[in-house]
Amino acid sequence: MPAERLTKDAINRRYFREAYSSGTHGWAVTGASPRVLEYLRQARELLPDGCLLDLGCGEGRHCLAAARLGFEVIGVDFEPLALERARQLLPAEWLPHINLRAGDVLNLPLPDARADVVLDYGCLHHQRKADWPHYKAGLLRVLKPRGYYLLAAFSPNFRLFHGSKRHWHLAYDAYRRCFTREELIALWEKEFTFLDLVEEHNEREGMWYALMQRR
Repeated sequence: MPAERLTKDAINRRYFREAYSSGTHGWAVTGASPRVLEYLRQARELLPDGCLLDLGCGEGRHCLAAARLGFEVIGVDFEPLALERARQLLPAEWLPHINLRAGDVLNLPLPDARADVVLDYGCLHHQRKADWPHYKAGLLRVLKPRGYYLLAAFSPNFRLFHGSKRHWHLAYDAYRRCFTREELIALWEKEFTFLDLVEEHNEREGMWYALMQRR
């Protein structure tokens, strides 16, 4: 395995372990993203029942939103402390409806065609470009035909990329990457139909939100 891969993986793991250990980081802990919640509701209307997989589920805020909409929910995160915090923060009455599992997005601990919906809020943009094929292969393996993929990822308008000539860097001890619209379409258009693709940004934050259906 190349030294660069080892270095970036180790940096990411250290960053997230420290973030979940301290509870001090830059993302929301409770309350679903409004755009994600809108996509979840759309997917729920199209699926009478179904299983949702949350990649990099963190403290479980989107797991909870999906469970409340009636999905069977599986949350996967590679950092055990994230799952511990999720079990502490999620309402006790909803914990039986959310299956939290330790696992890596490049080696998902699920059988084939297990999920009707896959949600990725902020996981893909921590993956190196060299690992995109592994990420895609795992996602396609666990997602059912005609299933839905909900993605939220950094755009070039995210504050850490302002003025940068490249789309990846190491910042605050973690590897991050932003995507252009063209990159996202090129990455997914062969396997998915885009039902929605929108960028939300202000002077500091820039995020792409995409709702796709597998072909």
